[in-house]
Amino acid sequence: MTAKASSVGSWERFTLHTNQAGWNIALRSEATGFFATSELGASGAYEGMMQARGGDIGGWQQFVVESRASDGPMQVALKSVANDKYVTVEHASLGDDKDMLRARSTTVGSWERFTLVPQGQRGTSGGSPAPTAGSASKLNVMTWNVCANNNPNCWDDNWAGKDQLSAEIIDRLAQPGSDHEVLPDVIFFQEFCEKHAKPVETALEARTGREWDVRFAPTQYDIGKLGQSLPGGVKAQKECAKADGLDRGAFGVALAVPASNTYYRGFTLESPAAQLDRDPTKKAEQRPALCADLPEHAVHVCTSHFSAGKGYDDPKGAYRTKQAAALMQLADQAPSGYRAVFGGDLNSVAPDSTGDDGGDVNRTALVSTYASYRECAQGADLNSPRSGPSTAVKNAAGEATQKIDYIFAPRNTSFTCAVSATTGSSDHWTLYGTISLPAT
Repeated sequence: MTAKASSVGSWERFTLHTNQAGWNIALRSEATGFFATSELGASGAYEGMMQARGGDIGGWQQFVVESRASDGPMQVALKSVANDKYVTVEHASLGDDKDMLRARSTTVGSWERFTLVPQGQRGTSGGSPAPTAGSASKLNVMTWNVCANNNPNCWDDNWAGKDQLSAEIIDRLAQPGSDHEVLPDVIFFQEFCEKHAKPVETALEARTGREWDVRFAPTQYDIGKLGQSLPGGVKAQKECAKADGLDRGAFGVALAVPASNTYYRGFTLESPAAQLDRDPTKKAEQRPALCADLPEHAVHVCTSHFSAGKGYDDPKGAYRTKQAAALMQLADQAPSGYRAVFGGDLNSVAPDSTGDDGGDVNRTALVSTYASYRECAQGADLNSPRSGPSTAVKNAAGEATQKIDYIFAPRNTSFTCAVSATTGSSDHWTLYGTISLPAT
């Protein structure tokens, strides 16, 4: 790797990743898909040289980011975790080695300082296309927290492989309780691994005979020490744990949408800095949201996975209340002619739920959402309780005890709603909704 370009293209763009909760980061090349690696097995003038060739994040791919804000906006130094030396631009070298990057310095000078140049939000640029349909219609929605990363209560060996995950999604694709097959038009996924997007997309196309795209947005961590953040709020994407020795990319949320979708955008919701009720010395996940526009349905869809409650990040619900307001704001920003549909694992007990709340003192996070939108379980009656069938937290009999998964739509719609019979290899039941949308 050399510092030689005067403009930014695919070869110059990197995404920041972490499997150490943001204490250390790795740089993944957009051009190669591989991680920048300090080659400590090389010798002489090439010891510690940087190459974008790492297939996963090991010691040679990890770096500490040190803010050098006193030297200039967005300036940082990168120190290799493997040899405790700073990455240096070999500006004095000649020929092909000129400006080569090497992890070899014990001090920081101008050759060791780099400026982070943000390249915009995840997603597409520009605006949404005009909707091609605005007539009264039905939209079939499915949401499932697939628990794909490394939860000991889920999957074989605690994590999902691409083939295993794809097969279970296909097995539960048809909405239960209907006298004919009802397949989803859009699917919300949470706890999803980035590199599963294409296999799931392929499986959906084979099963439905329709073309799909699976969009993704990562859960992130603040970079550096607890309570500190880099200038500009730069964060690193949380990595899924390896499965079967394979890198599965970042961890986050996904939307499976028709291939006609051309506009989507990822967001980071305000989240606690630390795990307030679990271990306040450890950093908390910065939670994502993801939105996309479906012109043929005239629908603007969003999904999210909120902070967890008692025993985790947000014991009193203050951040989940903020996240609910932010997600509703993203829904309210639906382009002209589009109708908003949103939901996912919102980690919040329904306001009128009579089930087990797990000691979670917060039942109010979604009150404003219910006041502005209709939830799946309310069917055709807005005066029905703000609750519904449980979707998570198994009791000793293997039954769900809490509703924390939701699908919301405009108040002038109506729903039929269903919950899967089992969790499959996840720890969440799947929620299904058919929405009767009025004309725009």
